[in-house]
Amino acid sequence: MDVEICDLTEINVDDALAVCTSDKWRDVPSYRRGLKVRREWLLRLYRTVGTCCKIAYIENDPVGMIQYTPLHRVPYFRTKRKDVLYIHCIFVKRDYRGRGIGSKLLDALIDEMKKPNPLFEANTCRLFVTTARERFAFKQPSYFLLKGFTKTDDNVDIGLAYWLFEKKPEERLDIPVSGPIQVAEKGVRIFYSPFCQYYASTWTENIRKFVEEVKPHTKVEQVNLWTRPKEAIRRVVTCPVTYVNGTPIPPMDPDPFWETIKAKL
Repeated sequence: MDVEICDLTEINVDDALAVCTSDKWRDVPSYRRGLKVRREWLLRLYRTVGTCCKIAYIENDPVGMIQYTPLHRVPYFRTKRKDVLYIHCIFVKRDYRGRGIGSKLLDALIDEMKKPNPLFEANTCRLFVTTARERFAFKQPSYFLLKGFTKTDDNVDIGLAYWLFEKKPEERLDIPVSGPIQVAEKGVRIFYSPFCQYYASTWTENIRKFVEEVKPHTKVEQVNLWTRPKEAIRRVVTCPVTYVNGTPIPPMDPDPFWETIKAKL
């Protein structure tokens, strides 16, 4: 079957959401709220930054997608560089995996970014980066390593890199390596990113419910990393993270995550 790669537009934005929405989640209220958050985020990116997602189709059925943004347009990454593309995620429907669809999406993005591009004000992108963090329900670093990305000594959330052109000697990114830092505060703050419908709502609501069960009446606040980045920058937060009484708890496998929250409450 032929695979067609299309850029995201206002017309096909729901196809990008459909790629990673299984039937069992489609009618879950918290998940639907997350879909709304991600849809608004994608449309805002499209209108203000440009096309930041590609969708793969087989016979008009959306089966895969890749999301990306110029690094300097990700508000919680402070960088002076304007030649780096950040890949948020790549996803292929389970029934279509093993057919090279992810490779086609990545190859299409590489081919496009090797040329002067509107995302970089008609300049050329030199480097792709993505997270090296293994997150619960989102374990993609091993895939990118297979596709030629290499580990770097930079911040773990830009810890995998792919150079489109020759790497300069001692080339580094200017994102702080250490973080998130501990702060003096009480309660729970959930820093989340809208790029994933699960993490944008279901995950945060599960944390709220867990905190209420363990320690009722604890103040819980949700912070969108894209719309409220200043506090994230102050704390050197570069990924979704949960603060419990001032202690940052990054994404991890579920059991230690919940146990760590419980211990810090």
